Amino acid sequence: MNELPREALSDLYPELAASGSLREALAGEAARRGHGAGPMDPVEGYDPAVAACSTRGEARFAVYATNADEREFRIEISTDSGRPWCAFGSTDDLAVVDAILHAWRDGASPGQLRREWMLLATNPLDAAPPGRVVSTAWRLTLERSPLIRLGDAEVAEALYAQPTLRAFFPFPSHGEFSLLSSTKDPFYAEVPCVVPRRDGLWNVVLHWSRWSPHIPSRVLGSRLSARDAAALVAANVPAGSGPAIEGGWPHPAPGYQ
Repeated sequence: MNELPREALSDLYPELAASGSLREALAGEAARRGHGAGPMDPVEGYDPAVAACSTRGEARFAVYATNADEREFRIEISTDSGRPWCAFGSTDDLAVVDAILHAWRDGASPGQLRREWMLLATNPLDAAPPGRVVSTAWRLTLERSPLIRLGDAEVAEALYAQPTLRAFFPFPSHGEFSLLSSTKDPFYAEVPCVVPRRDGLWNVVLHWSRWSPHIPSRVLGSRLSARDAAALVAANVPAGSGPAIEGGWPHPAPGYQ
């Protein structure tokens, strides 16, 4: 179950620690603002102290306080029109969460909410505050959020356990797990990636890159556990590479169009 250490809860979210849960903290905020709180439910897989949701028909408004490094209330809003998720946001102000939640309960559509609160976006990574896209992607990956590409959980945890690799953007695709130096297309990979084998083990491969055509693809290690593969990736991070930039890679190779 996703939860926070008690010391992080007390330091970053004192109102949650004092009230006992995010649900009770939101109820208290609603009372201070002079309107009804409405029912809030737990979120499956999360400690009730740090996550809560409200439903309106098939639509759902979920709030998470799972960031142990910085104070952050993460918002996810779904719709009952067939699109599972359509608005995401991040704020350090519980009063802002309450205001958006109150408007949503009064019938505001996700589009109306996005126009009223610029912190809301249609993509969870676009909603990450500047400078925190990579850390948000890692947190969603480790929480096994269905909102982004996930990849193998054991590999994700092993890569994140290497502090050097946390500066890169996690990007699993087609079974492989890459760590990129940009968060949007055009993507750029400076470090080796982890590639699955049929026997359940992993290879570490440095792929040929259109940005670095002079470097051929080569296997750096084979038949590795997730932990050993992550250690080998960390050992082969080029000097001076990273951290990942937010946006597309701005430096195409000479002559590349």
